Amino acid sequence: MSEPASALPSLQPIPADISDRFRHLLHHPPADREALAAWLLELVKSSGHLSNADDLRWRVLALVWLAHLAPDAAWPYLMWLNMNQPVIQEHLADILAEALDEYDAHLRFAAWRAAASDPRLSVFWGDFRAVPSAHRLPDVFRRLLADPLAEGVAPWLVDFCTATADPPPSLRRWHLLAAALLAARLDPDAGQSFLLKLAGGRDRLPDDDLHLLDSAAGEVGAVNLLVQWLAEEAGPPVQRLLAGFGHPDLPTLARQALDAAPDYHHLTGLADRAAADAALFQRVQSLLAGAGLSGTARVLNLACGLLAPQTVLLAAAGYRVVGVDMHIPPHSLPVAGLKTWLNRRRHVQAWQSAAAAYYRALAGHVGLKLNWKRAPVELADLTRLRFADSSFDAVVCLDYLHHAPDVRGLLAEAARVLKPGGLLLVSLRPFPSLGGAFAPPDAPPWGHLRGQPVNPQVPLNRWTEARYRQAVEAFFTVEQWLTEQDEQALALLAPALQAELSSFSADELTRREVTILARKPLPEGNP
Repeated sequence: MSEPASALPSLQPIPADISDRFRHLLHHPPADREALAAWLLELVKSSGHLSNADDLRWRVLALVWLAHLAPDAAWPYLMWLNMNQPVIQEHLADILAEALDEYDAHLRFAAWRAAASDPRLSVFWGDFRAVPSAHRLPDVFRRLLADPLAEGVAPWLVDFCTATADPPPSLRRWHLLAAALLAARLDPDAGQSFLLKLAGGRDRLPDDDLHLLDSAAGEVGAVNLLVQWLAEEAGPPVQRLLAGFGHPDLPTLARQALDAAPDYHHLTGLADRAAADAALFQRVQSLLAGAGLSGTARVLNLACGLLAPQTVLLAAAGYRVVGVDMHIPPHSLPVAGLKTWLNRRRHVQAWQSAAAAYYRALAGHVGLKLNWKRAPVELADLTRLRFADSSFDAVVCLDYLHHAPDVRGLLAEAARVLKPGGLLLVSLRPFPSLGGAFAPPDAPPWGHLRGQPVNPQVPLNRWTEARYRQAVEAFFTVEQWLTEQDEQALALLAPALQAELSSFSADELTRREVTILARKPLPEGNP
């Protein structure tokens, strides 16, 4: 559940920390709008003696909030501050712009302005559009990306793009990101119009602008969301305008990774995880054998991960395997020139030191000798693989599909590189499951379905099991759809909680994992 709303503090007298209390109230308002409006009116009336610049900012913001809730009550005070002018004057606009920055209220104000039904307010706001300070823009975007469909997000993005219609270089990448988010889902017509202007009327953004968009989206964690919206929501004109977004230049990506200081401390202490990875390998090997694939089959391990355990284990078992991912062991990163070669050497040394115990434990659990020379791993865009059509007997993609921003694009690429009749082996965790949001153990059960914020650092497409099945069946013939129930979820799903989550079935809520075995169809006429 979301954070509780703030209680309205007493104003007799006005608390010394009213600025902090007002800030918290602004972001966690009470449900009782009438009580809030009465409190804001009392605050405006009783704070007239507070006239320093700091107090003036929250007072103006309180008055603007009151105008949203009770225009008639706020109007005389707005007119007094605005020197009885019907359109906001420069002095008041400057104070409000500073207040929106200081109280992180840009999205709130955009929602209030968009919802205004009083014609006096429509006139009053006129062309006022506050652009956050450049150094604050990343934080504003991070906040809106935490709940991109919330009230106020789309209006603020439109206001921002309008106010920065001819953006200076320092704002151009943020203008691009705002326009792209609008075009992909939030307001397609407005967003497409902004993008077309940036593209000079052409049907595709210039490469320089795509690089700027990649940079801005990467800085605030918007890449996966925007890729998902482009794949699932956007129309063809927008997809053409943004063609190439989300498909990074791999040599540049490798160079950037190697230029950074080696940091693999998170790989230490993972020896315990080796037992689970070894058990998973035994299951994968059993499923492949049951599907008729011998130890010499050519296998693509899609989304193999930084440790690539299944890649190296399948290779040790005799499979001709290739692992691909955007995050791979440093010894597999491509290099160009002496500097990047030396950088890679430093990374490899740090990685080997951090991961050595894990691989020793992994080899011990399966009784096989690991040999990276037989387990090539490649840096790859998972929806644009370099392999020729019909290259593999099997594609194995484990514990990743729920993270994929373009599920259908990934499945289409898997189908392309599979031989006719080839096997797709996938495991995934549907979003409605107890662990669907990868929340910490002490999080409320199914909090991600009950208003609890989802960790933005964990990319999730939020698909249900039914949606995955529909996507898989668009490219493959399902042979087995294996489900595993979560014993902890079964114990936690009390009747009251199930009633609260009535949009989901008990099976959806208690599912732990789904494993899929499917075949690429044979050409028509083949037996």
